[in-house]
Amino acid sequence: MIALLALPVAIIFSLCWYLPIVKALGNNTALKIGDYLYIALVGGFGFTCIFIIITELAWDRAWATFMGSQVRSDLFANFMSDFFRAALLEELFKFLGFRLALNKYQPKRKIDYMLIAGLIGLVYGVVEKAVSGSIAGVLVGLAIPMHITWQLNQGGHYFEYERLKAAGNQESANKELMIALLGTFLFHGLWDFGLDLGLEMLSMEQMVISVLGGVLMLAMVVGGVIYCVRTVRKAIRIAKEAPSVESVAQHMAPQTPVKPE
Repeated sequence: MIALLALPVAIIFSLCWYLPIVKALGNNTALKIGDYLYIALVGGFGFTCIFIIITELAWDRAWATFMGSQVRSDLFANFMSDFFRAALLEELFKFLGFRLALNKYQPKRKIDYMLIAGLIGLVYGVVEKAVSGSIAGVLVGLAIPMHITWQLNQGGHYFEYERLKAAGNQESANKELMIALLGTFLFHGLWDFGLDLGLEMLSMEQMVISVLGGVLMLAMVVGGVIYCVRTVRKAIRIAKEAPSVESVAQHMAPQTPVKPE
């Protein structure tokens, strides 16, 4: 019942972050409604979400079997889960879903890379929040839609990686690839663990530690909101400044050789 209520709420909140970027393109769009639906349903849900669910369930079973009774620290278990169950598995399959969509549509503009990656993140964020079993968790999570904004930035950096690689600037290309892959993984892991650490500190009886936990949580919430707003505003600016689909197509088209007189 909670999931049924959470699902429409999650979709509406997510689209409020995502659609302003699409709207900023106006008629200068390379992706049609059918393309967005295909990316969302096939790349986002059919591939990314399904594989994340399967592998995270496998992680839970393996952890309970081999490590559950041996772990004496909830914080250590949270660290392992945040970095290797959540960040590693989720970012791996979100990126692979993004790459599948790139292979199909072969976009040529930075904004299209960002929109494709962002849509993969949006779909996973909706599914994750819908099955969380908490409307409050849905509202808080979608007020700070990290899965959308992480992937928007990942798409932009991956575009720069391919652009620089094609231009022969391998050193700068490698830096962009590191940001797109390792940077996103670390950001995700640190974000999740920071929240767990803050909640753990808040629950402690020592007043000083509890207050520090509250400060940490407040700083993360404020920083998360700023990060998400700035990311979406940056994406809107890139959308408004994007070259026209026609000019990009003409630039990419092979030139017809001129016959000698």
